[in-house]
Amino acid sequence: MCVQGPPGAPTIIGINLVDTRAIILLWRAGLHGGLDQLIHFQTSSNNQVWTEKTTVTVLANEPSSLQNITITDLVGTQLYLRMFASNAWGISDMSEIWNITLQGV
Repeated sequence: MCVQGPPGAPTIIGINLVDTRAIILLWRAGLHGGLDQLIHFQTSSNNQVWTEKTTVTVLANEPSSLQNITITDLVGTQLYLRMFASNAWGISDMSEIWNITLQGV
């Protein structure tokens, strides 16, 4: 039996710089809480105001495995990145915040 509730926080495993406007993010979803979850990827230039860049659906019946996603159209040279998950029961805690430098890629 699976207890239903809000999902666990996703984890950022690593970041590969593609160019001055794109990254490849390696990540893993947290516990699903018994329901499909939506993973939200956000960036910020000042670690205060956050913009959602994209979302990914993770089905409750999928095994938790390493995932990667390319995030494009990044603006600036110094960015912060975080993730969180949501499902019908609520919202997870935020992931760890990563600081990214895109200059000189």
